[in-house]
Amino acid sequence: MSFPPPLTTSTKDQAENPILFIFLGASNLARSLDGLKLCIKKCMLPRETFFLHAMGPGRGYVSRGGILNAVYSPILDSGIFEALRKKRIKNQQIVALITDIGNDIMYGASPDKIIGGLQYLYNFLDTFETNIFITSIPVDLDNDISELYFNILRKIYFPNSPVSYSQASNNIKSINQFILESSSQRISVIDDMKPFYGIDKIHYSILKSQVAWSHIAEKLTASFNINFAPELKASEVALSMVNNISRILLTDMLGIKKKTNETF
Repeated sequence: MSFPPPLTTSTKDQAENPILFIFLGASNLARSLDGLKLCIKKCMLPRETFFLHAMGPGRGYVSRGGILNAVYSPILDSGIFEALRKKRIKNQQIVALITDIGNDIMYGASPDKIIGGLQYLYNFLDTFETNIFITSIPVDLDNDISELYFNILRKIYFPNSPVSYSQASNNIKSINQFILESSSQRISVIDDMKPFYGIDKIHYSILKSQVAWSHIAEKLTASFNINFAPELKASEVALSMVNNISRILLTDMLGIKKKTNETF
């Protein structure tokens, strides 16, 4: 009878230490956060997983934004990075998702400022040898949205935005170019999410959200020895959406319920 070779100390640490996932985003992430976390927890068992996240409808990375009286600080000023320094344990692997990039454009932030914010994220997370996954902005205004439709969407989602159709189009191209060119050993660009978006080209379609987040979860866990492919259930996505509405109303708007210690 043969036995597997004993694990070295470093291999044991990698196999037994919990994984820390960091999720950064806006409305798409907020809508499906709970389902995404549950999906990853299940497929990573028996290994423990912990999470830190900063998200919210209309949230920006370098700009203050939100909806109605639910206004969020920029993700870069949210306090999540200080929490990461305190929460991470020695030799712990970290996986970060940077998604829902684009709200800053509509708040009038320049491409240079947005790109500078993303570069800061890269540099900070690199100090922890983080595996970074980032989604590009999935819309090409010139081909996907007419100027009239853009103005309608801007009026609905960003009523105070001064940004024109041509400005937004040029800014998206500049930021996407930076994102695509930043691909490296530790930075993986997820550039295939366009088919999952709904008619507004901003949010994942309700009918495709389950598949979209299962696809992202698979990317985030691909480097680990997991028991089965991650797949969000429709019920988990639905529950996530309900929890998101509750979080926006009770925590972000009314302040009745406190944030969890993993939420920023």
